[in-house]
Amino acid sequence: MLNGKKIVAFICECNPFHEGHKRLINSAFKEGDIVIAIMSGNFVQRGEPAIYDKYKRCSELLKNGVSMVIELPIEYSLSSAKYFASYSIAILNKLKFVDKLIFGSKINNIDKLSEFAYINIYLNENNDIKKYLKEGYSYSYAISRIYGKKLSPNDILAVEYISALKQTKSKIIPICIKRNNDLPTASELRKKIIPAIKNDDFSSILNFKLLLAKNKICNFSNTYLMTDDLYNSILKSSNKNLSFTKRAKLLQTKNITLANIKRVLLNIILGINKNNIGMNLNTAINPKIKIDYIRILGLKKDFTCYLKQIKVPYLLSYNNNAYKAFVKNFPKSNAIKLNKNGEYKFSPSIMINIFASDLYNLFSKSKNTEATTKSLIL
Repeated sequence: MLNGKKIVAFICECNPFHEGHKRLINSAFKEGDIVIAIMSGNFVQRGEPAIYDKYKRCSELLKNGVSMVIELPIEYSLSSAKYFASYSIAILNKLKFVDKLIFGSKINNIDKLSEFAYINIYLNENNDIKKYLKEGYSYSYAISRIYGKKLSPNDILAVEYISALKQTKSKIIPICIKRNNDLPTASELRKKIIPAIKNDDFSSILNFKLLLAKNKICNFSNTYLMTDDLYNSILKSSNKNLSFTKRAKLLQTKNITLANIKRVLLNIILGINKNNIGMNLNTAINPKIKIDYIRILGLKKDFTCYLKQIKVPYLLSYNNNAYKAFVKNFPKSNAIKLNKNGEYKFSPSIMINIFASDLYNLFSKSKNTEATTKSLIL
């Protein structure tokens, strides 16, 4: 709550923004006074570049009533549902003023989703999921077998949101609304849009990196989400000059989804490894998450008065003025520090996210590159 106003949050990709998002925002306003969002940046959970850049998608949210949009760092937007949800909830918990979390659900039964969440927590504690994955089942199919009900991707995310809230003993109240199956899905809308950038634009970079690994000039075995089996398969394929898409399909097996392979390949390109992300991946239950900062992509002018009440170190943009303000206001943060020469030293997460934006903009056919250095204030 901020100044007596109830805050409702939702987590999204907006890839692209559609009527379902409008419906979610309208429902959020029935639950509270101010709506904020956490949104994936230029790369999304499918293991692909977003259909539009993050500023265009952020502006759609702001124009439709959202007061503040926080960027989900790329290392988590390019992740499985568990870590995507866990980090998003960690951000909301860190803000300490969010009252409710709203999300769409096909099941649309918060008690049933909570029941699945308890099962999910138990399964992770006992590694039951891994047993099914080793038998060749996909993650979604494995948990559907265990739950005794086939879950949609949105319901799987809903279960992970609730699980993360329960594991962190969060005071945030989860609320679900019925997904309208009559509305076009994001997947259907993407088929009608010519994207500015595709995975295959990165084929040359990926092939070059694999060639370096093959010749033992570099090693990417510690890449985030990499497994030993996948690492060996990627090395075996390194002598083939393939497009990103063809290589991903070549590497696909029964126990690893195409989306996860694409995430790993993008993590190789972006240099995202297990040591430079703020999460202890060895903790199966309640992952230990360290948040050094949050990145505010955009906000409404009338929300700027609340910025002083955000105690989490935050960046409004990636430029010298923003860095100076960050160091001045949050001197104890590990995200940005000054060295002895007065130069800025950035956390691995900031460096990764800057590089990801630069790479996206380099290949993007969009002419609007100005927004890459500053947040949107509408």
